[in-house]
Amino acid sequence: MVLTSYLNTMETMHVVELEACTVAFLDGDIVHTHFKDHHMVQPEEVQAMFDVIEQERQGRKALLMVSVGEDTSMTGEARAHASSEESCRYIAADAIVVRDFGHQLAANVFVRHNKPHRPIQMFPDQETALAWLNKQHHLVEQA
Repeated sequence: MVLTSYLNTMETMHVVELEACTVAFLDGDIVHTHFKDHHMVQPEEVQAMFDVIEQERQGRKALLMVSVGEDTSMTGEARAHASSEESCRYIAADAIVVRDFGHQLAANVFVRHNKPHRPIQMFPDQETALAWLNKQHHLVEQA
């Protein structure tokens, strides 16, 4: 995974490599998860990501930026787990960086069908996703 231009404005504090994704802990409360190329994400892989976030942040919620690699998707069960009420104990808000039109359609279905129990927005690039997440710090402080 290449950590792109957002590194110019945000410092990466720590990176954890999991089988399905890379979890980068950025400065502040922001965590960037990138799901690797050519992968069908399973519920247990979503939970592994949540477990790493919980451990690294010592139970404090995170503001999550999510990106996905080429030919990567989530099973219905993984999407349901990612948006469940239980997942809100790890994540205060989600910014999804959409890769292309097909990914945008899938992300729209995720939001409309699974109805996450926290703020979630889609963005065309990491810079706008980070700008929005930086306005959501109050959600972490409320937790």
